[in-house]
Amino acid sequence: MAGNISFAFSRLRFEAEGVQVEMPLSRLLIETGGGRDGRVFFSDPEQPGWLVFTFEPRVLAQGPLLQQPHTRNQIRDLRSGRELRRRVVISLAFVGVFALAAFGVSMLTGWMVRSLAARVPAKWEQDLGEELMAEVKETEVFIEDAKLQGKLDRAMAPLLPVLPRGGPEFKFHIVQSPVPNAFALPGGHVMVNNSLIELAERPEELAGVLAHELAHVTQKHGFRKIISDAGPYLIMKIFFGGASGTAGVLGGSSQLLVRQSFSQEYELEADEVGWQYLVAARIDPRGLITMLQKLQAQQDKLGRFALELRAFSSHPATEKRIRRLEMKWRKLKNKSGFIQYEAAEPEK
Repeated sequence: MAGNISFAFSRLRFEAEGVQVEMPLSRLLIETGGGRDGRVFFSDPEQPGWLVFTFEPRVLAQGPLLQQPHTRNQIRDLRSGRELRRRVVISLAFVGVFALAAFGVSMLTGWMVRSLAARVPAKWEQDLGEELMAEVKETEVFIEDAKLQGKLDRAMAPLLPVLPRGGPEFKFHIVQSPVPNAFALPGGHVMVNNSLIELAERPEELAGVLAHELAHVTQKHGFRKIISDAGPYLIMKIFFGGASGTAGVLGGSSQLLVRQSFSQEYELEADEVGWQYLVAARIDPRGLITMLQKLQAQQDKLGRFALELRAFSSHPATEKRIRRLEMKWRKLKNKSGFIQYEAAEPEK
């Protein structure tokens, strides 16, 4: 029923038509509604049939309530709880706004990085690739093996025609190393270790790994990594500053493009794009999966020593990549019609 609330020195009084209820302040219990309910409730444990409430929170500022220790302490606790909730809400709102702003900056920065990398002239990429190739020749042993070269050429022949037009002309080199690995440089130089070629039992496996490495070049991951490392402020400054700023950043960090460790984001993107190349070439993409499984087995076999090998440090989270690729295979609509590689010529 609707009525009026008033306070005397020692009691709350509720009056309505034909009704009058009094509750001693010494026993009065005060509660507030949760959520958006702004009601203030009063009750007396010895009068369980009555609950008096009001939507006016200023009622808690009444002098008798603040003078009575029993009710004053309850009001203090209620206000402390409201203040805590207010601070939590403000903190969560601040975190949400900050997270949203950080996400926006990340998206904008990522777009700028891609745009800057796409602006790199082909001549720059070619010249840088030749420069880096000269450095690689000083540290690696290149070999000429007709059998290995034949396996490499057979695996790559169907893949090259589906690569983006206008990109670099890829050149493949065999490097002597007991660690199965491959890495590509800007400008199209691709180093393939002899142990990787020997580890591949089928051309589809070798084509799968190399499709991944070629994707690093076509997606300009090396350039994007260097530009990203400059930080959002410099990225924006370079973005609006023209080609000279980009040249300065790339020129000062070009050595990072040799056998660098890509982030998981770039590795997953290379898997994605490499998979697309394989499907477009009608090469069974499961070769990439089985080759990754073999590389994972090699990593498990080498144990802690594998952490020091660039073959594995540049391919993080191999198990996660395998699971993602297996899911892509399950979702692939056309699982037939893949090319059949011709058998290799017998050794003479």
